[in-house]
Amino acid sequence: MTAATSPRTLSTAPQPGFPTVLAATMRSEWTKLRTVRSTFWTLTFTVVALLGLGALFTALEAARWDRRTPVEVAEFNPLIYSLAGMNLAQISVGVLGVLVMTSEYSTGAITSTLAATPQRGVLLGAKVTTFALAVTVVSVLSTLAAFFLGQAILGPDHGGLSIADPGVLRGVLGGAAFLVLIGVLAVGLGAALRRTAGAVAVLFGVLLVLPGLVTLLPGAWSERVGKVLPGAAGEAMAAPVRIADLLSPAAGTLVMGAWAATAIVVGGVVLSRRDA
Repeated sequence: MTAATSPRTLSTAPQPGFPTVLAATMRSEWTKLRTVRSTFWTLTFTVVALLGLGALFTALEAARWDRRTPVEVAEFNPLIYSLAGMNLAQISVGVLGVLVMTSEYSTGAITSTLAATPQRGVLLGAKVTTFALAVTVVSVLSTLAAFFLGQAILGPDHGGLSIADPGVLRGVLGGAAFLVLIGVLAVGLGAALRRTAGAVAVLFGVLLVLPGLVTLLPGAWSERVGKVLPGAAGEAMAAPVRIADLLSPAAGTLVMGAWAATAIVVGGVVLSRRDA
């Protein structure tokens, strides 16, 4: 007598969908970002640079207000001085963006990260999104604080602005958006180069060295190329009105977005094609 056997039924657990995987990866990336000391110190330096340098340069301009000529008074742009700290803030945000990617390669943690999230495009997207959201909060609050501090120092007697004046709020938020895009560009560089020193060197070259080299080009070329560099695009984004020799604020935003998008695409291609 033989016992009847029933056919085996193979059952597989349902695979999580893209939104679930992305949300889980973003939670993991947020935990990494907020638990490392480099995040605290670089973002703290960003805030200090924006408020401290903005207040310093604004105070210096207020002190020499009585010695300004009528032409200088007419051309005075208080917003530029309130956001003077952006030159240093972009460096700190950029370095943090590089570390978001390269720190995992230097410690070897990228192996376990890719094992947990083998979808490398999802991983890069989660890193960029999480980092950009954190920098957005810090940048918006810091640029607004720098603006109000600077204008309080100037006051109505020294050409101070109101946040309700035409183009002012857009310029302040444009400055914050510039810092976010610099950070995104830096994440892309980190993904592409995988080494902190190399990625930071390229970032410094793009932000600090390349503008000087462009001035060596013939006049027309120097002006055209200089306008589309990240630094000049950032100045255009943070300007309340269009400034001569710069792009319009909208064009500056598009150019800066193109720089950031290109870096992310290159970083994504390298991440997907190379082993950890």
